[in-house]
Order: sequence, then C-alpha cells, then structure tokens
Amino acid sequence: MAEIQNEEKQPLISNSTDNTTIGINYDSINSANSDANGSITNNEIDNEEGCTGPQASFNLVNLVVGLGIMSIPYCFKIGGSVFSIFFLIVIGFSAKYTASLIGKCIKKDNSFNSLAVMSLKLFGTTGCTIISTFFIFDLFFSMMADLILVKDTLHLLFPFITPFVCLLISYTFCTSLTWIKKLVTLSWVSLIGLLSMFALFIILIFNGLATPNAPGSLWEREKPNMWPESFLGFCAILGIFEMGYSCHSVLPSIYLSLKQRKKYKPVLNFSFTWVVIFYLMFGIIGALMYGQGTLPQIIQNIHSTLNSKTQFLGTLISWIILIVPITKYALIMDPVAVTATDVIQSKLPAINTDSRVFFVTLRTILSTVVLFGSILIPKFHSILGIIGAALTSVTAFLFPILAYLKMYQEANRPLHYLLFTFLLVISILGTIGAIASLRD
Repeated sequence: MAEIQNEEKQPLISNSTDNTTIGINYDSINSANSDANGSITNNEIDNEEGCTGPQASFNLVNLVVGLGIMSIPYCFKIGGSVFSIFFLIVIGFSAKYTASLIGKCIKKDNSFNSLAVMSLKLFGTTGCTIISTFFIFDLFFSMMADLILVKDTLHLLFPFITPFVCLLISYTFCTSLTWIKKLVTLSWVSLIGLLSMFALFIILIFNGLATPNAPGSLWEREKPNMWPESFLGFCAILGIFEMGYSCHSVLPSIYLSLKQRKKYKPVLNFSFTWVVIFYLMFGIIGALMYGQGTLPQIIQNIHSTLNSKTQFLGTLISWIILIVPITKYALIMDPVAVTATDVIQSKLPAINTDSRVFFVTLRTILSTVVLFGSILIPKFHSILGIIGAALTSVTAFLFPILAYLKMYQEANRPLHYLLFTFLLVISILGTIGAIASLRD
C-alpha cells in the first residue's frame, strides 16, 4: 500500500531535460530482471508481504464498480435492453482479457509498475507521452463527473436551491478538501463507494417491493425498451459501458502486490464476472421499474418514487453518494497537481513550489478549470461517455493489446488485430454518441 501511495505522488508527465524520463518515476526501468544473455526472465515469484487472492479481488471490485453504475438503467432505455445486455457482457469480458494481457506483460518484465513505464519501455518517449496525456485528461474529466454528481445530488436533497448554486457549493466543498496535503487521511472513505453501490442496489429493490404501482414498482412493472431509441442512443451507451470497466491503470500495482502472482488470473475471473452480473442485475431491475421514464441517474428516479417506508433510506444513500465523490475529487486532483507542479518547476524555477501558498493556489486554479468545464458540459452521463469512449478505451482496451503484441511475437496476431479493430470501432462509435448526447 505504501508503494501505491508513493506512486500517486509522482507526476504523470515530467519535463526534465532528460528526454528519457517522461512519465512516472522511471528509476526502475533499468532494473528489469534479465538472464546472462540479456533476455527477459519470468518474474512470477511470491511476495510474502503481498495480499491474498480474495483481498485483491475485493480491491479490484472496489476499483471497477464506480458511481457510473447509476447511469446503466438509463443505458437500457436509450440503447435498448437487447444491445445493453449484449455489450455489457462483451465489453466486460473484453476488459477482463486486456487486463490479463497486462499481467502477461508484467510476467515477462516486472519493472512495469505502471502503464506509463510499460509504454516508455515498449514504445519510447512518444508512446509514454501519449499514454500519460490520456491519463491526465481521464483524471480531469473524472473530476468533472464527480463535481456534477455532487451538484445533482445536492439539488435532489435541497430542490429549493438552484442547480447553479448547487454547483458552486459543490465546487467550494471539493476544492477545500484539495488543500489537505496528507490525502492518505481521505483514502479510507473511498471504501464507502463500494458499500454505497450495494446500498443503492438494495434500496432500489426495496423501493420496488414497497411501491405497489408503477412507476418504480416491481409488482407492476414498466415495459422496458428492447431496442435502441436511435442510432446515436446506441452509440452513447458504448462509452458509458467502457468507462464502467475502467481499472487498468492500477492493474500493475495489483499484480505486483499479490502474495502469489499465479492468483492474478483467478482474481480477474472472479472480479470481472461478479461485476458483469452486478451491472446486468442493476440495469435490468432499473429498466423494469422505470421503463421509458428512466432518468440519466437512477437515484433521480428513486427520489421521485420514495414513500414513507423508503424516505429515510433514500436520504441516507444520497448523503453517502454525496460524500464519496467529494472525497474522491481530492484524491484524483493530487496526481494532476503534482504533474502541474513539475511542469511549473521546470519552466519557472524561481517560483517556490514548496510553499503553502503555491500548494493551495495551484489546486484552486485547477479546480476552477474543472468548474468551468462542468458548466460547459453539465450532463453526468455525457461525461461518462466521453471518459469511456475517448479516453478509457485507449488505456484500458487498445494499449494492452499493442503492448502484448510487442512483447509476444508468437501471439495469435490475426485474432488480436480483429479484437483491436472491434474495440476501436466501439471507441469511435461511443465517442460519436457521447458528443451527440451533449446536444440533447
């Protein structure tokens, strides 16, 4: 855990004069284990201080299942139940497969402690810069999604406050937490995220059983859309689904932290299978309860159908969902701010980047940029689509295939080229859908 925390403090893109040191700390690049002939050796060894398979599975599920799950029932509405079920399964197990490819690459060279290091060693400085840039934008849009989610949840709890004022309140709370230097004190709250998703699912079912009439009832079910509302609606769900399986940036840390690295494949099998089933159950039940009236965030539907039996639980889950993105916002801001600090330090060495004033000012400016972005793109599901289709697809789906083919010359190249083309098409269609949804 300490190693992971230390990696979070490293900049994603470095601007030092040495052109070979672009990315996270690359001191370990030259320490790849090789035999006497210089060939890469198999480094799948036990880590006595590592985590067990069940512990790694819990960590991975906690990382994969995010707040984007609230838009999955909406995907069943705009993309149709047939295509939603099909692509939730296909994209989910494609994500599992590309995750396994990352493990195979690290198995050959365990100096790959991040995707940025992997990209530098396999594709040089240019490849590292491209991947790191995608990470930066991924984090930036993730902060926008967190800010918008806090705004929407605040407006649900306090409908008499205008959405714009809720956004300013969200900005104030989120920004103030970025001023805390020891972000490790906030990291434990991220565990609430997984618990809140389970609680949200339980409340969804309980509300359906406690509500006798539609909408929002499991006794008197709505008729869900079986087919997409439009071609653009179908495209829009692809990016959201891709984002829903995003976790690949931390897989090197999970692999290297395993007590027995041969457990990596079973960890992936259990975690991704469980997440796919959870997503399917969440989407199907939400579609049956709300049908044509499903809103972009299922919590909006839950609040609209609360009764005396579920009012307290609805308020409780809203506060839990409110706390998670606020805390997560500060954790996501940290690597972005560290990268910006590194750039400023290399370009303007006269500035004291270690001062408290600089620390607070930089994070406030970056957060203000996120605020303006949230004003320009105020839709939560559109942000998820952009993250998934335009950003996550590169780092989680396309890059692992290219890295695997680079390291394993004996790989089934036609099969992997076909998979790469399929995922690239999904990425392009998802990006088109996400952009088109901004006009709706």
